[in-house]
Amino acid sequence: MNKQKHSMQPIPSHDEAVRQDFVTDFRAFLTDEIYPKITPYYQSKIEPDFIKEHGRKPEDKKEVQNVMLQDSAYQSWSFLQRISQQMMFTSVIDTVERTLDELIKKTKKYSELGSLELDQTIQIPRYLTAYDIHQQPGGYHTENTENDISAGVVYDISLPIYSGDAMGDENDLLAQATINFIKNNIKTVPKKILDMGCYIGNSTLPFAKAFPESEVYGIDVAAPGLRYAHARANALDASVHFSQQNAESMSFESNTFDIVTSCLFLHETSHAAIPKIINECARVLKPGGWMIHMDVYPFQRNVVEPLYDFLKDWEVINNNEDFSGALREMDLQGIFEEAGFSEETIEFTSAEASSETNKGYTGDFYLKLPVYVAQKMA
Repeated sequence: MNKQKHSMQPIPSHDEAVRQDFVTDFRAFLTDEIYPKITPYYQSKIEPDFIKEHGRKPEDKKEVQNVMLQDSAYQSWSFLQRISQQMMFTSVIDTVERTLDELIKKTKKYSELGSLELDQTIQIPRYLTAYDIHQQPGGYHTENTENDISAGVVYDISLPIYSGDAMGDENDLLAQATINFIKNNIKTVPKKILDMGCYIGNSTLPFAKAFPESEVYGIDVAAPGLRYAHARANALDASVHFSQQNAESMSFESNTFDIVTSCLFLHETSHAAIPKIINECARVLKPGGWMIHMDVYPFQRNVVEPLYDFLKDWEVINNNEDFSGALREMDLQGIFEEAGFSEETIEFTSAEASSETNKGYTGDFYLKLPVYVAQKMA
């Protein structure tokens, strides 16, 4: 089966494709068949046992974690879920390594549209080097050969497996949801758009296509992803200006962009980085411009839900997503206000792709996606 969605993606061999299909089905089984059984199992066995011993229900996610991690049924699902993530990368790395030399040659061919600027002096933040995010071997930034793009390619062809093919042919569902939100709520035609933490540009290219009169920029610290992003954009006939920059301190002039956006970027950073990034968003936005970050749901509620909170932290505990749980607990409202965003415009809401743009997306895993929205004071 030809799994290639665009000409910068490698075509797996028959055996490689079969392995990738197996991992996709295995992950779907764990997610669709086993995961939904955890809550009723907890309610019928784990919680009653806890009440019997303590005379009350668990008060927070830590107490739920203490009992769930001792339960063999939960241990089995969690172990298999973690292993499936490792299997996913193993299944695609064979394809990338076999075709890498040819793919690197292609990057020279696919370079006419947009631009690419790399900075050899940039320091990769420790929050990206301390561990391999998502368990991707070497993380997003590691380079093993000249003009390396392998980390970016691995990310691109593993996303359909990770999401159960829910992200569409161009892995762009998240950006499509953000674009739909902009068109329905902000109703502006931006002249300049910045996508922070763009990596391979799957969250960036849709802006170039949705707003063809706009200049679209994407920044990231990882050179392998940016090299691949530029070639990938050309393969998909999109003009984007990519540059290697740290979102905590960008080289753009103040008051440059009409919209600053990101998709699942903030939760890959740190407590110290978030205020700096938000301050930079405010600095580079034009007065009246909009910041829209799509990321994990912040915990904004009056009722504590211990099991829900524990399950939401599975990726934190098991999949090298150390900061995503902490981001949920941060005072983002205060950080946004401190950076100069208008209090009455700050909103933590959701977005979804429109019926016109969601062709190629499957399943309901990503129907509603959390967005953090704020407008810079005019």
